[in-house]
Amino acid sequence: MYHEGQQPTRTWSCEPSRRVSRQDASVHILVEVIHNASIMNAIGACGLQLYRYGEAVSIVFFTDTWKPDSFYDKIAKNRSMGLHTLCLLDIKVKEPNLEQLCRGRTVYEEPRYMTVNQVTKITQLIAQHSSQQQARICIGH
Repeated sequence: MYHEGQQPTRTWSCEPSRRVSRQDASVHILVEVIHNASIMNAIGACGLQLYRYGEAVSIVFFTDTWKPDSFYDKIAKNRSMGLHTLCLLDIKVKEPNLEQLCRGRTVYEEPRYMTVNQVTKITQLIAQHSSQQQARICIGH
């Protein structure tokens, strides 16, 4: 809320929490941040330091014929540089049932949200077949 005589100023930024300098903060400017729908903005808003994060990865549900494992190498690369990795876990919402779709009916599967335990199992499976000899710690809840 602005008081009489105050002029609002707007600044657009992908990451507004990174736009405030020390000089700006020392002037005691009233700031209201309106976040975009971005996980990176949420990390910054929580006080975590974005510059300590390496490349983010997506971890998807495996199928019988598709088991992408490129995320594992990216996590290892980030770790070797002393960086954290943001892991985006797969969700399946409003996925059509392929068998029913072939019959001309649109029937959707139940929504699925990947859990940390599922990621732990996937990561352990990949680690067993990985050529990288490194310490592996997997914690699930």
